[in-house]
Amino acid sequence: MPDVPAGEWLLRATVPEGAFTLAVEADDVTAAAEHAAFAERCRPLLLHSVGDDPDEAEWLQAELASQLGTMRKAVRASGLGYLGALAGTHDGDPALILLAIAATPLAFPDGIDPASLLASVLRGQHPGAAVEEFDTAEGTGVGIRRCEALSLPPNGTDGSAPSIEAGISQAMVPFPQAGLLGTVTGFCFTPAHIDLATVFTATIAHHMTVRRPL
Repeated sequence: MPDVPAGEWLLRATVPEGAFTLAVEADDVTAAAEHAAFAERCRPLLLHSVGDDPDEAEWLQAELASQLGTMRKAVRASGLGYLGALAGTHDGDPALILLAIAATPLAFPDGIDPASLLASVLRGQHPGAAVEEFDTAEGTGVGIRRCEALSLPPNGTDGSAPSIEAGISQAMVPFPQAGLLGTVTGFCFTPAHIDLATVFTATIAHHMTVRRPL
């Protein structure tokens, strides 16, 4: 149950059992070691998905670590308080979800419903994205799902950087009493897994609370 410090408050969230916690401020060497450790932990899953072929599992293990590194760079942002990874299967294929939790100072105008305001802003910022409100333990949150082009490391002799369409699911919960916005982001390497990412982001956001440090 990570606590994310935010000024005079703490944002409290419960992450899924089995989530692999990553160091938020890790340097490249530490991060690479974490990604390799996570991929090694996923080896039984990968072996099962390829019919116990050790060579194919080894390739998938290296690919999983590489994907995690790319995704980690994409979600790195100020205010990030928790970073973790989950792996499983979705429709028979290995699925990787990177989870990030952040608490951002945000003042909400008096007399205006925070969730409705937030939903309106998100629809303006991301035309065509799926935006919806949902109930949480602390009131009403807002979820958004979208696809976004993600640049991969350059390859080839020309130094060009290929890109892919990644899936991003975010669940945001306003806490007007604390002047905070709690955000859970689920990042998946393929839009086909965005529904799975949304299950995790919505569940975590539903139970988020804020409290003052003891």
